[in-house]
Amino acid sequence: MNSIDTYLTQLQTPEFVGVFILMLTTFLIGYFFGVYLEKSKKRALVNRLKKEINTFKIPKKINDIETIFNEVRPRIIEVVNEINTRPTLQAKNKENIAQQARTEFVSYRHKQSTLDFKTLGVGDKNNPDQLTQINGIGPYVEEKLNEIGIYNFTQISRLQIKDITIITDLIDFFPGRIERDLWVNQANALILTY
Repeated sequence: MNSIDTYLTQLQTPEFVGVFILMLTTFLIGYFFGVYLEKSKKRALVNRLKKEINTFKIPKKINDIETIFNEVRPRIIEVVNEINTRPTLQAKNKENIAQQARTEFVSYRHKQSTLDFKTLGVGDKNNPDQLTQINGIGPYVEEKLNEIGIYNFTQISRLQIKDITIITDLIDFFPGRIERDLWVNQANALILTY
């Protein structure tokens, strides 16, 4: 019993208490770290299983060309056979489509409005003004304006809202751009300077 008493008295010394506390903290750190790792593994497993279940619920897109071809092949054969049995109808449809496109293009061009040159005045083709002096008119727009009969600043200074709409349509210009750039005011100012 003497040996047990000496052992117990040695345990009560500060060195053994320090070692005991160190071992206890090491044990606690290891325990909580192990619990955390187990939860992480379980969480990863649950997430993986959820993804697998969701992939079974959502149909996959088929990326295999053979599978696609085998599924689509019967429909292709059906369409080809249908076309081969009616070749005259196909040629007739092509001609009808082409004729319809031609008439729509012609009627589109004929439906476009024309400018009222009685109020605007007729521009002098041989003595045109340099319309590029107006901000917003570049060489391309000047050429388009000349094509529709606008050559002079006086014509631009007489533009009304209906004329601006027609010009915008005829030269395929940005809607509202003529008003924003104040072409009429700029033309009036340029008339006064000449």
